[in-house]
Amino acid sequence: MANTESTAGETIALEGREESMEPNQETAKGEGNHHDGCPGGSEKEGRAVVKGEDLKENLPPSNQLQSANGNVPWSCPDGTFIKLVLETGKGLDKPKEGSICRIFLEADREGPLSYPSRQWAEVELGDGDAEWDGMVDRCLETMLAGEQAEVRLRDGGTIIVQLDSFTAAKDSWEMSASEKWSLVLSNKERGGELYRAGEVGAAARRYAKALRLLVVAAPPPDYDQIKAELHANLAACQLRLRQPANAARNCTKTLALQPANTKALFRRGLAYDAMNDLEGAAQDLKGVLQVEPGNRAARRELDRVTERIKARDAKLARAMQKMFA
Repeated sequence: MANTESTAGETIALEGREESMEPNQETAKGEGNHHDGCPGGSEKEGRAVVKGEDLKENLPPSNQLQSANGNVPWSCPDGTFIKLVLETGKGLDKPKEGSICRIFLEADREGPLSYPSRQWAEVELGDGDAEWDGMVDRCLETMLAGEQAEVRLRDGGTIIVQLDSFTAAKDSWEMSASEKWSLVLSNKERGGELYRAGEVGAAARRYAKALRLLVVAAPPPDYDQIKAELHANLAACQLRLRQPANAARNCTKTLALQPANTKALFRRGLAYDAMNDLEGAAQDLKGVLQVEPGNRAARRELDRVTERIKARDAKLARAMQKMFA
């Protein structure tokens, strides 16, 4: 499967560029970001994002809460929610990705949740693409059959999750090489579908999941090609999600495998520009033009970055003149 979007598609992403010129910080993943940081050629990121540990500061202090089992509530490592046990479950096993779970969900407000709510339903853990689906998945992975829990979201609101039963699923080390590789490709394909539908965050989570599976998959002949595409696609998502540092890192990983990959060079140029590394941006954009002299998007971006460098240098020169006047 080819990279998510063409250079022409990347041109569309440039329209909101001016909004993303302020300094940026990385986020914690999602998808991802214990991920490299979350496809497609798109815009830069401008808003500062808080790391997972800092996000926890926005949650209620866990020492003021107590679960039904007497334990301190569990805080999700990425800081997005805390879980309180309302009713304890039974047994020792817990659901894994791929488990079919019979659940009842009830959210106190509307939100990005695609799993059925206010009814008993069977869902495959890990199959939901909405933002709240991921939180429900992470909660389910900590639950026992018969358990009921309250998920308190960092951004406000709660979701009651009740797990009735679930099927067994394989850990990655129990899967055959073909099973792992099939999951890599299915998540990559799903990521492309989501990106084209404008679901950038969900696409990033799919690409990140595919990369995690790739680590434990037996390398097929096209391993490097698929890995390079996944990193490049994840970088495109991260540009649109305003995560330029993560995007730059993923582009660099693509370029380590494919030094002449112009999509990765172009996207890293956009990421460097968003981080105000103008010389780095110019170098990457020139690299694109060396391989593709007729690339109009790269030429336009290089001209704009060159003007920014001139304006910055002129401002610095005026400041120096005043200093020594």
